[in-house]
Amino acid sequence: RLNALLDSDGQTFAAGERQSRGVRRKIVFVFSGHGSQWLGMGRSLFQTEPAFRSAIEECDRAIQAEAGWSVLEILQASPGAPEMERVDIVQPLLFSMGVALARLWRFLGIEPDAVVGHSMGEVAAAFISGALSLEDAVRVICTRSRLLLAEACKGAMAVVELSPDAAERAIAGYGARLAVAAVNGPRTAVL
Repeated sequence: RLNALLDSDGQTFAAGERQSRGVRRKIVFVFSGHGSQWLGMGRSLFQTEPAFRSAIEECDRAIQAEAGWSVLEILQASPGAPEMERVDIVQPLLFSMGVALARLWRFLGIEPDAVVGHSMGEVAAAFISGALSLEDAVRVICTRSRLLLAEACKGAMAVVELSPDAAERAIAGYGARLAVAAVNGPRTAVL
């Protein structure tokens, strides 16, 4: 278990405390987008942390009801489990991991002052913040991932290290065939 966190001054403070040298520290839970998956993710926490396991089991029930497949089968590498490389599988799976990690942090006494999500991580953030029920969040993430799967064969995306203006200039000659789909930072765009 995580027994202490390091603050920016290199001092340790117990989980749940937010004071360092009289300054209240703010805690933000950040939920990432697609692309942060790997085979075996969450298995150890599922086996050793009851709060994590309970959250995964709740997500599993909701995802089975909505999508008809099991997060637990993928997590346990059961024969016949869906391939996690499919967008309609990996996004609900990553949502479940985010929710379970947030539950574990809360169990350890770490409450966020704010939550934020990028791309599909916005759905987990909305659930953890209380803006969506689990059932509604699962409906959103499963629908989103199914729609992305349906669109997957119609084009491609690429992350480029260009400013938004430089990206627009780079694709100027391609007309409607190429567009800036997202700006992820001052020097990162998705085409």
